[in-house]
Amino acid sequence: MGSSSHITLTGTLQPSNFPATMRSISFIVIAVFCLVVMVTFADAKRPKPSKGGKGGKPSKGGKGGKGSHSSEEIETVPTAGFGKGKGKGKGKGKGKGKGKGKPRPPPSTTTTVAPTTTLSGSCNCDVEAIKAAVLADISVTITDLERELNATVTQLKNISEPDVFSCKRMSGFSDETVPVPYTACDVEKPTGLVDITTGKFNVQRDGTYRLTFTSRMSAMNGQTIRADMYVNGVRIGRASASLDTFDTQTNTSSSTILDLETSNTLDLLYNLTAGDEVYMMIDYVGTTSLIQSSMNYQIFFTGEWIRT
Repeated sequence: MGSSSHITLTGTLQPSNFPATMRSISFIVIAVFCLVVMVTFADAKRPKPSKGGKGGKPSKGGKGGKGSHSSEEIETVPTAGFGKGKGKGKGKGKGKGKGKGKPRPPPSTTTTVAPTTTLSGSCNCDVEAIKAAVLADISVTITDLERELNATVTQLKNISEPDVFSCKRMSGFSDETVPVPYTACDVEKPTGLVDITTGKFNVQRDGTYRLTFTSRMSAMNGQTIRADMYVNGVRIGRASASLDTFDTQTNTSSSTILDLETSNTLDLLYNLTAGDEVYMMIDYVGTTSLIQSSMNYQIFFTGEWIRT
């Protein structure tokens, strides 16, 4: 280090010199303050390092040396592109910086081309053999479907067009040896279900039928009369009318002879098979009992197919 010099002020501070001394100190303080402000302002305006081109990583310029503000300011505007980028910054002190970056390759794009399909109208196939194989596989299914379809069609036809008849007799009848005959049929579908001469219903369709017989029955002289329904000679139902002349109080029968006239109906459901014959017969005790009718029709024989 160099030698230091010491200055020794001698003398006595006189009161007359005090104001001038204070002014000098004030000027010195102001000058120092202004110098600090200028240095701070110059440091704030010192040029910043320039940025390199927009390729790779941006380069940074060198940091200029400390000192007074340079009169030359260089500013490089960043530009987009490929290649090398450089940047420089200068101050009064010496300093340089360079940066280089490799450009980033552009993104690649892939174009997918839709495949083209060429349809051919030719086929080296045995068409008949293929058809035969397919038909063999489904023949059983087809047969089952045809059977179910035919059964369904038959059921629908039966439901929509059931066998039905309603026949009537105008006069009385008392013959116990033959079936009850009829005068006419108001309903008979299909035609030919009932032979009104023989009084027999000829079943044409299997199924469950509702059968009825209504008549005005006359039990004369205290006797009994019955109306029986038969299928192929077998009795399946009976309607009867009679007077009970027994007196429960005396435990004796009444000696008074009375006649009974009443309308009875036999109504039943019965399973029949095609070819069956259904008819009515009367059975009575005595010689004067009978079933009666008139022009008002009091004897009816009806039948209706209900279901399979």
